[in-house]
Amino acid sequence: MCIACQESDGKRDLIRLVRAADGVLLDQSGKRAGRGAYVHPQVNCWEKALAGSLIQKALRTKISAENLMTLSVSVSTLLQVSDETA
Repeated sequence: MCIACQESDGKRDLIRLVRAADGVLLDQSGKRAGRGAYVHPQVNCWEKALAGSLIQKALRTKISAENLMTLSVSVSTLLQVSDETA
């Protein structure tokens, strides 16, 4: 289920975030160990997830401003790549 829009979808249709020792990371393989949360690969879902505290609540962790910025850049790159291949 997407943490932003609350719609259910298959794991392959969502992007996984994982809580790791060095912060919150994108888990493109879907196999990293750790607490995970899912977001649709759509701009509106990511804007909602990154703007509020949805990711922090879902992963039960605090996200530093630096980690949030890195995550935002990674997501925007990933979304651009998926738009180009679509």
